[in-house]
Amino acid sequence: MAGNSVHSQRPVAAEIHRAVAGPGTVGGRPLRGAREEIVMQAPPTPPRALARRSCPRAPLVLSASLVVLACTGGAGETESGTDSATAPTSATNGMTSPSSGASTTSGGETGGASDMTESTSSETTTTGDASASSDVSASSDGGPKLDVGAPDAGEQETEGTTGDGCTSVDLLFVIDNSVSMGDYQNALGLAFPGFADAIIESLPPGTNLHVGVTSTTMGYSSLGITQNCVATGDNNVPQDGFYETPDMVNNGLNGAQGRLFDPGGGVYYYDIDTDADPAEVQGLKDWFADAAKVGTGGSQIEMATAPVGWVADPANNASNAGFIRDEGAVLVLFFMQDEADQTPLTIEGAPGGVHVRTRIAAAKAACGGTNCIIGGGFLNQFCYDQTPISDLLENLGAPPEVTELPDENLAEDFPDQAAEEMNQLLRDTLTGVIAQKCDEIPPPQ
Repeated sequence: MAGNSVHSQRPVAAEIHRAVAGPGTVGGRPLRGAREEIVMQAPPTPPRALARRSCPRAPLVLSASLVVLACTGGAGETESGTDSATAPTSATNGMTSPSSGASTTSGGETGGASDMTESTSSETTTTGDASASSDVSASSDGGPKLDVGAPDAGEQETEGTTGDGCTSVDLLFVIDNSVSMGDYQNALGLAFPGFADAIIESLPPGTNLHVGVTSTTMGYSSLGITQNCVATGDNNVPQDGFYETPDMVNNGLNGAQGRLFDPGGGVYYYDIDTDADPAEVQGLKDWFADAAKVGTGGSQIEMATAPVGWVADPANNASNAGFIRDEGAVLVLFFMQDEADQTPLTIEGAPGGVHVRTRIAAAKAACGGTNCIIGGGFLNQFCYDQTPISDLLENLGAPPEVTELPDENLAEDFPDQAAEEMNQLLRDTLTGVIAQKCDEIPPPQ
């Protein structure tokens, strides 16, 4: 997708970008905020991303969770204020809420931090006030499995090449809920119906879909400053200090720490079959339009990768139980973010992205680990190859489909056009990747 973002081409010389945000909304209420960016000697866009932007998109085979991230406006220094988010209240049929009785506080979010030890770019971002341990190891599957030829006559097809196909697809959207993301969240909600129609059409009748949303908040900071790809938050605390995990400190905030976001009614994810009637499909679209608006009152230390490691953890069973299936299921991780990932560079002695990848792969062990997971998203390319998000996405079951967000002014002034631009990735490309990966994964035994 051709991006208009200021992050697409960054000059080596220092630049100062200033933008004063007009009134935004948090759960439908006015939001006051402003931000300023300072970009200093930004590194060049990663070669992989440049190649993708210059070539036509072709369907990829990915096993993915959708993660959406928001940023404070790009590489640079940003100041912005946030109000606490309020959750939408609509609920429709077809949604699923876990049986556990534990509940979360709607509209809140937190942000986490961990050790960041390497940096080569000079980005500085400051975001203003807002309201309100995982194991790392190599994944069981080292990377994508490629078909190298048809089996010999009489030889049984192996896992990943059987024609039976998957029986379910789990779509996880990781959405940035910092102060700058309101317009992007709205545009994503407008884009989703086209994507939903395409994915339902591309998968076999009766394939079951789970759709869920989480945020980039682990622990909460009202301030975020990123310099040389390393962030600090309130009281100059390094980003590691905001990596708060739900097994140790459950902050109870809706959609935080890898918990699925409840837009209202106790429904944490939507459960629907691809041969559902039109009323149910419309219910999914309505539900996601609310769920995508996770708010802009989350942590200004924005961790995209970290929450993925906790989506399948028992500590979050109250909201997440049953969302991720193992055998016979494709897991799609989709991120939406306008800031560099601020997940700790190191978690429990391992690279942050490797640690998270190992944890989520364990939830897909019977299916084939990372081979059954694909990913992509709208991501800030600044610092991409120096942050954990690249370690996560570049080592899944297919190469990730990644592009920049639409221009922020387009999202604010012409959200329908921004939504159509988003669908060049979602509807036109990712749908084909998901369908192809589904074809490769055998049904449960």
